[in-house]
Amino acid sequence: MKYLKFGDSKKYLVFLHGWGADKNSFLWLKNQYKEYSIIFVDFAGFGETPEPSRPYSVYDYVSELKELLDNFYIESLVLIGHSFGGRVAIKFSFLFQNDYHYFKLCLVDSAGIKPKRNLSYYYKIYKYKFLKHYFPKSKKLFNYGSSDYKKLSKIMKQTLVKVVNEDLSNYAKFITVKTLIIWGENDKETKLYMAKKLNKLIKNSSLVIIKDTGHFSFIEKPYEFIFNLDMFLRN
Repeated sequence: MKYLKFGDSKKYLVFLHGWGADKNSFLWLKNQYKEYSIIFVDFAGFGETPEPSRPYSVYDYVSELKELLDNFYIESLVLIGHSFGGRVAIKFSFLFQNDYHYFKLCLVDSAGIKPKRNLSYYYKIYKYKFLKHYFPKSKKLFNYGSSDYKKLSKIMKQTLVKVVNEDLSNYAKFITVKTLIIWGENDKETKLYMAKKLNKLIKNSSLVIIKDTGHFSFIEKPYEFIFNLDMFLRN
C-alpha cells in the first residue's frame, strides 16, 4: 500500500479516501495538524497502489491498512474515512478499536449502510442477471452499470460488487469509541438517513450536518469541516 506520511509524533491521524479517489483527496490538510503524524493512503487499485491480484473485500482493505499501521509506534489513532474509506474505517474500528491506547473515529459521508431499494431496482437486477446468463453477448448488457463501473478492470468490478453488497450495520453497533459523523445535507450518494442510522448504531457518536453540501462536504465547505474536526480532536 502506497502512502504519504508527515510528522514524527506518536499521535496519528490517518485519512482514508473514497472509491475512485486517492490520497490527494485529503492531502490539502497536510499542514493543518502539526501536533500529529498524518498518513494519507492509496488503497489497492487507486492512486499509486497497484490493483489487487484478486477481487478484494472490505476486510482485505482493512487487513492491508492494519499491516501498514503496525509499522509505526502509535500511542493514539484517529481514523478519518470518506465514503468507501468510511467502510474501511467502520470495519477496522470494529476489529481493532481495543488495540490502541487512544482511538477515535470520524466518518465523512460514509458508505456502509445498505440503501433502501424500490421494486424497479430489483427488476433491473433480475433483468441483468437473466440477460447475462442466457444472452451473454447481448448489447443490452452495456446499458447496465454506471460509466465509472464500465471503466473498471474485471478485478476492480468484482471488488466493487463485493464491497457495496456488504452491509456494515452489524459492525457499527459494536463500535464503542468516540465517533464524529460529518455529512452533507444534500448528499445523493450516501443519503442523510444513512448518517442518522450510523448515529443511532454507534452509541458514542455525534452527528454534524453541513448545510448546502453533497457527497464531498469536506471539500465543498472545508472550513466547516476543519472546525468540526478540530473540536472533535480537542475534546
